[in-house]
Amino acid sequence: MMLRRVLLLPTSDFIVFSKQRHIHTTLFLNAKNKNKHDKGKKSYNKVEKDESIDIVDIQHYIDQAKSKFDKTLNLHEIKLNECKQGISNVHIFDTLKLANGTKFTEVATTTQKGKNMLLVSVFNPNDVKKVVSCILASGLNLTPEKMSNDPNEQMLKVTLPPKTKESRLQQVKELKQIFENFKNSNLNYSLGVIRRDYMNKLRKVQQNDDVKKCMKELEALHKDYVNKLQEQFKHVEKNILNS
Repeated sequence: MMLRRVLLLPTSDFIVFSKQRHIHTTLFLNAKNKNKHDKGKKSYNKVEKDESIDIVDIQHYIDQAKSKFDKTLNLHEIKLNECKQGISNVHIFDTLKLANGTKFTEVATTTQKGKNMLLVSVFNPNDVKKVVSCILASGLNLTPEKMSNDPNEQMLKVTLPPKTKESRLQQVKELKQIFENFKNSNLNYSLGVIRRDYMNKLRKVQQNDDVKKCMKELEALHKDYVNKLQEQFKHVEKNILNS
């Protein structure tokens, strides 16, 4: 690779510009000074064997950021749909634990029957009362009942309350909070945190036209994904209010 210019920095870093390739690379050289009596004297004519060299391709930062933005968008859509399902979500009891500490999913499974009912199948008849108590104590305001046509009494039905204007507005409120968390919060997967992290990486690189161009590209990319995130939110919000 032909080097056109090498800038010597006081931090012992080289910023290398390539004429043949339109990428900006940074070489970090950390050489140990073996001569204790020559403190303050640094020689760059000889590369120490124990030097570590890292090459940074700033375009790769943009690619990495885009990949993370995509993952955030996909996860956001999943969380919105879970919120949309509300208490009709078959996974609503999955995080519960019985009084003895046993996970709900280890003793029972949940399926949906129509729009207004969940069916809970308990694996062991000895756990039925424990499962009923667990659901009643969950704070979900749902009451499990034994199925009259179940000879083993291991099947429970949970009748879901009808949706009201208040319940829909509460769902939209929860939906909005999910959107804000994914848009700009301190969570690692939020678009704001991803943008900040990669912008900081670019700021640490010696500034030139290529770096500034990448910064603008990152800003535009972030704005585009914020718009996509908002489109997902608006779509689910509309479905909830019109259901």
